[in-house]
Amino acid sequence: MLYVVQYLDATGNAVSLKVEADTREEARWMSRIPERRILSVREDIVGRLAFAIEPPGPDPKNQAVFLQSLSSSVATGKTANQAVQQLLERSSWIKYKKDSLAQCESLADYLQLFRFNPFAVLMARAAEKTGQYSEALRTAARFILDKEKIRSEVSTEFRTGIVYIIMGLAFFFCVPAFLSNSLQNLLSGNSTIIVPNNFTNMLMFFGYITKTFWWTVPVLAIVLFLYRSYVWRVMKRLPFFSSIENKNKLDRSSEFLSVYEMLHGAGFVDADIIVEMIRSSYGHKKTIYQRIYAHLAKSEDLGKALDEEDWDQSIRDGMAVLHEIDADQQRHVMSAMKETLHLQNVHVARQISRVLGRIGFLLMVFAAVSAVLGFYLPLAGAAGNVMHH
Repeated sequence: MLYVVQYLDATGNAVSLKVEADTREEARWMSRIPERRILSVREDIVGRLAFAIEPPGPDPKNQAVFLQSLSSSVATGKTANQAVQQLLERSSWIKYKKDSLAQCESLADYLQLFRFNPFAVLMARAAEKTGQYSEALRTAARFILDKEKIRSEVSTEFRTGIVYIIMGLAFFFCVPAFLSNSLQNLLSGNSTIIVPNNFTNMLMFFGYITKTFWWTVPVLAIVLFLYRSYVWRVMKRLPFFSSIENKNKLDRSSEFLSVYEMLHGAGFVDADIIVEMIRSSYGHKKTIYQRIYAHLAKSEDLGKALDEEDWDQSIRDGMAVLHEIDADQQRHVMSAMKETLHLQNVHVARQISRVLGRIGFLLMVFAAVSAVLGFYLPLAGAAGNVMHH
């Protein structure tokens, strides 16, 4: 969560500082401001809403090409700053504030300013520790391309399902809200001619709900956004949402494994790697890494520190044996884990898109049937009765 720490500066004026933390107490500690000078610590709801509606980052394919070009440029001996400045001259698709560019001190700062994929920023921070910028950038580019490839494979079915679901819900809630008054007038004025059925009553009921309680939708959306972590803890155990949570685990495991492989190869021990992950993460991810560090502090190995609720079983099994084998076998195991995670990710993504497609298709069919039986059939019957009379 984002907190605003208001405090007195050296001149005695009240100033504020934004801090990413899980609790108010943690925000106080992370601000590194003496307790006696802190005036208040409050959650930055406006900042969270602004972050939520922030425009998305550049196209993933453009990001991958930029990172690959940056990797090649760094490999020739240029510094990260020189390589970025050179590539910016021919990358007009990158939008940024020129004033902010001067404040960037590292490669990660540049990528964060350009709103690149968070994994690319994470790999850049890892490269700052190892000096392996070229390899880190290539890994980030491959990760983004693999993710985009999975998305393109399932995008048609996924988008179709989403469109059908939106159209189906709009029919059940929005259309009846516009037509319920007309139907009500027809029913009250020609009750002996128009005979409503269960579908007619159902659609009119949905119209009444929409017109009367429409205000609950934005209120509910705000509440869900503010307490999304608590809501997700409950929802992720439900059948369909458990598949989404499984994909989150796979994405998280793939990101962690890539960073771990680089830092581990550079000689970092597990505890130091997790510390770097904590420093580079935000929100729920940061909490997860903090839990891992707590386990490592109790002299538990990394395999046991990875909780089943947060990590895929394949990476938990691999990490459990990693320190019992030599360096060559470690590279083989990590490569096998990467492949396994990728295949599982493709499978779960397809599963989610299939479910959404089926839900959307069934909803549209039900909407069409309801329209025929609830609107057109009674009106056709009424027209027949009028002609008969």
